[in-house]
Amino acid sequence: MNEELTMKCRMNTLVCGCMMIAMCSALPAAVRAEGADSKVLVTVGTESITQADLDARTAMLPPQIRSRFENPAGRRQLLDQVVLISLMSQEARRLGIDKQDDVAKRIKEAADNIMVQELTRQQISGDIVVSDEDVSAYYQENKKDFVRPEQINASVIMFAAGAGAAADVKKEKNKLARETLKRLKKGADFAEVAREVSEDQRTQRRGGVTGFFAEGRRERIYGKKFEETAFALKQGEISDVIETEFGYFIVRLDDRQPRTEESLESAKPKIERRLQQSKQREAYENYVESLKEQYPVTYSE
Repeated sequence: MNEELTMKCRMNTLVCGCMMIAMCSALPAAVRAEGADSKVLVTVGTESITQADLDARTAMLPPQIRSRFENPAGRRQLLDQVVLISLMSQEARRLGIDKQDDVAKRIKEAADNIMVQELTRQQISGDIVVSDEDVSAYYQENKKDFVRPEQINASVIMFAAGAGAAADVKKEKNKLARETLKRLKKGADFAEVAREVSEDQRTQRRGGVTGFFAEGRRERIYGKKFEETAFALKQGEISDVIETEFGYFIVRLDDRQPRTEESLESAKPKIERRLQQSKQREAYENYVESLKEQYPVTYSE
């Protein structure tokens, strides 16, 4: 039983390794640099595996995996896996597996995908240029995207009494709020009181802390009057009881972050990525339309 399990584990490891390398086997010519090292590392049947082949496969691996193959032991492991791929693919071709309908179809799909990627790289991506003037113009036209409005961090105690609450309920909640405010003015710890009496499920367990928010971001939850009061407070100041359509509130201003504007220099990398993507998308769409003119597309009804 143990031998069978060990064999299965070895096979799984082998298959996973082979699949990983196989995904990088059909490499576009652009990956192989001109004048690349043609030194033959190993010959497998009728195929030769060169240093350039190994380097190209290494370059195509995801960065987190590639690091495993950058030392001598790792490179030998990678070479061994490439040898396995060569052994198995030669045997598969000898058996005619590559000619089987379903396999041939999958091979064609893989080849088509690789050609499409390389066509896109050569015909579209390589011609995209984002100039400093493009970046500056985008920054000026979209300045609001690079502004962070003033934000505050507050602590809140809430006594819920929505628009549909009965008059006696509102009266009782108002009374509780005013009694709580008296406790706070006498020096009671705001966070402890919030955990004890607040009915705001969002903040009660955190001692009433809302986290930083900009103007307009809490209006839907607590009401406009709450926000206006909170933003008007000085740091550390506790409000009077605030009545809104959601109930009765006591708020303390804990911290304030002023409005900031990101500079062009700081925003430049982000803008370049946006413009690059936008130009690539536009170029891709235009290129596809030109291909449709060259190769007419007719859908069967």
